[in-house]
Amino acid sequence: MIWWVLALSVLTILSYLADAGVWTLLQDIRVPLLNASLLSVLLLLCTLGILLRMLYMRSRGEKEKLRSIVDKFEQKPGL
Repeated sequence: MIWWVLALSVLTILSYLADAGVWTLLQDIRVPLLNASLLSVLLLLCTLGILLRMLYMRSRGEKEKLRSIVDKFEQKPGL
């Protein structure tokens, strides 16, 4: 997860520099189907990667909680 955040922060800094007109290398390269710059597409992909990773970890955490609750109920003597 930390690698996604680091990549997103680097891309954000590059995006700021491109908007300021200091560094326009990735701003000039266009992606044909999206009509967007390569920098914008990389920002989008990195953000989607973080979001999907967070959703995956959240669902995995809920499964572990439910599994521990089921184990707790199975260990209790029958009522």
